[in-house]
Amino acid sequence: MAKLKLGLFQELRERHLTSRRDFKPVSVKVIEIEEFEAENPIVHSLIIAPDELQDWLGKITVQDNNSHQGPKLRIILGYVGKGAKYEYLMPGNENGNGNITRESLTALPFSKEHCQLLSEMFGIPNIVSLLPSRGASALVGHFQLEQLPSRGENPIYGLTLNAFSSLLIGVKVGISMSYCPSTGATNAVVMKSGSQDGFTWLEQDLEQLASLADNPFLVPILVCQHLTEAFCSFVDDNYDRLHQAEFGSGQTGIAMIGEDGMPMLRGNCENPNLSVTVLGIAQHALAVEAYVRGQLITVDLIKNELLAFPWQQALYTDESRIEEQNALLLKQLDFIRQTLNIALPRIDHLKQRTTVQTTAIANLLAQRNNETNRRLAESSTSIAHDTRRDSLAMKSIAILTMIFLPATFTATYFATPAIAVSEPSQSLYWIVTIPLTLIVITMWLFSFYLLTRDEPRYLRKDSLE
Repeated sequence: MAKLKLGLFQELRERHLTSRRDFKPVSVKVIEIEEFEAENPIVHSLIIAPDELQDWLGKITVQDNNSHQGPKLRIILGYVGKGAKYEYLMPGNENGNGNITRESLTALPFSKEHCQLLSEMFGIPNIVSLLPSRGASALVGHFQLEQLPSRGENPIYGLTLNAFSSLLIGVKVGISMSYCPSTGATNAVVMKSGSQDGFTWLEQDLEQLASLADNPFLVPILVCQHLTEAFCSFVDDNYDRLHQAEFGSGQTGIAMIGEDGMPMLRGNCENPNLSVTVLGIAQHALAVEAYVRGQLITVDLIKNELLAFPWQQALYTDESRIEEQNALLLKQLDFIRQTLNIALPRIDHLKQRTTVQTTAIANLLAQRNNETNRRLAESSTSIAHDTRRDSLAMKSIAILTMIFLPATFTATYFATPAIAVSEPSQSLYWIVTIPLTLIVITMWLFSFYLLTRDEPRYLRKDSLE
């Protein structure tokens, strides 16, 4: 019966997770550590140009095939670009920001041929699918360990870690490693996107912990530690932003002390962008909470794989040293987990304070809107009163005109030459004027009644007024 091929599901995942990648060969840095059990392990680094990579891989392969070659850790550090801080950048709009290009989002620091060569000669899982993606993908956001096919009798194990986070927190890291427990040889490719300072933290940590570097779980743990620090720093930054927003809105009881040692004056929500700032903090809090919970899962996976690993296959060192190393690494994993667990209540507190501040700002703005509406209502009422007063004046003028118009008409008529010749008496003038005035007033009242009889009573009263 044929044996099942090792790495079947690894090949399946690589095929399912394949996406379009750009390749931009650049010089990479290599860190090598050996003589782990010495008082001062040997740590040295070198820079390899793209045209030197193939020769260097051939040279180290020959060295590793030498049976006298001792345990060694080799790490290739590849920077894949600044990337986009926000994962909402849509395809086709990558150039909207001057210093963000499509290439910086997706470019591997090797050529396509060198990627394949690295996977084959380093014996590591395929690094093409390892490139830190734009967002936080659950498909690759976890730690995996599995036995890989090997040419010789010595088993080789592959370890991959693509951190579940986005560049919102400033860093994304991916690791692909191979570890041979029989020889103690560990080869790794670590790729990172984010700030340009790159891998200074990893170089310093490896130099300080060189005596543990023959343990393949050290590098994933260091990456988890680095990401945990980035998460906590991101939470602290958002607390600072929230303090500024609270102080800018004036809706806080916390006193802030300036550089001169004196309390700072609170704002009064003059900044129109305060609500947008608070909304951004709330969104950041939700995002970092998801990353912290994902990181907790990753820490548990690393711990479980470390405990379940067949350390009896490690022939290059004694069992007591491995147990001592594992105890230290497990303690560090517990520390990382505790740090993440403590970060979650801080994030909850941040979300609650953000909610309170959002409500306070909304209430303040609503209060201001109500005050503005009250003033507008007062102005409208004043205008209505003035209009009504003007209307009453016009009605009074119209009524007076209507009363005196018949008398004026009669006087004008009597003053015409045809009537003036007959010299009408004063009594005739009043005999004509008074009935004519009464007729006009009666006709006006009757027409007003006809026009307003279908209206409510209070409207007719207003019309009369």
